[in-house]
Amino acid sequence: MPVYTFRIQRNWKTDQGTLESHYRDYTLDVSATTTVLLALEEIKSQQDGTLTFRQSCRSAICGSCAMKISGRTRLACKTHVGEVARDGVIVLAPMANQPVIKDLVVDIGPFYKKVHQIRPYLDDGPEKAHTLDKSAYDQVNHVTQCIMCGCCYSDCTMLEVSDDFVGPAALAKAFRVVSDPREGQKTARLQELSEPSMMWSCSRCAMCVESCPKDVKPMEAIVKLRTRGMAKGFVDGPGAKHALAFHTDIQKWGDLNEFTLLQRTVGIMGAVAELGTAWHLLKKGKIPSPIPHTAQGVEELRKIYQLLEDNPIDVETKAKEVVPE
Repeated sequence: MPVYTFRIQRNWKTDQGTLESHYRDYTLDVSATTTVLLALEEIKSQQDGTLTFRQSCRSAICGSCAMKISGRTRLACKTHVGEVARDGVIVLAPMANQPVIKDLVVDIGPFYKKVHQIRPYLDDGPEKAHTLDKSAYDQVNHVTQCIMCGCCYSDCTMLEVSDDFVGPAALAKAFRVVSDPREGQKTARLQELSEPSMMWSCSRCAMCVESCPKDVKPMEAIVKLRTRGMAKGFVDGPGAKHALAFHTDIQKWGDLNEFTLLQRTVGIMGAVAELGTAWHLLKKGKIPSPIPHTAQGVEELRKIYQLLEDNPIDVETKAKEVVPE
């Protein structure tokens, strides 16, 4: 069997309460199909009993063993050594965007606090459906696969720069509630989700889609939440205004009118606050033209828009898409 080196980030708190960290290498003779979790168990039992990590089901169901494996957050019980080895080396580190407790263990309190922030349960109210059809749970079923492992939370680029962002897992859970026909406060929830640090703060980097071990696609749920929020009239925030500006420009010219995009997104005062950036762009010759460019074939694009307006896709039931003949 091949020899693999497991380069593990060891973390511990000093008597002064500061976090110390260094990497330590361990070598193992294991097959390429051995899971990272089994390798960690062997290292702990045979080489270093002080190594600390979380584990439970070993079946990619509980989400306990999520950690950074070769630069990406994954479930150790689902990841084979041969898939992630780089020149025979597997680098392991704790999940990001959460406080480290020891070695590969993080404090998951902040993650669950964000989930509880969106009230992950059904509320009674006037919007509760009293009759259901076979397609009523088409939207709900997909996001119920989430096991709350925190992989998407760890790899989220927005959480790296904003502690206030609620995170992809919480928003996927919010979509699960909003799309449930038994939820009675859909409009009120969408209004809350339209506030700052909620669904419009997602940068759509798609890291949550790539890191999710259960194919929940949190970003898809976030986009659907935005669509529903705008349909309810919650379009006063910069995120919704930005999306509407894109929609208008692409439909009209087939290209963005970037000269006025900022002003239409954050208003005149917001644009004035960015004059310093505008001056820097001007010196670099990067100020866009005030005359919008009309893309070739824009008439065909307008026909597509018209087709979608005449045959809207039912976001509640995933109705069959209508395509041009």
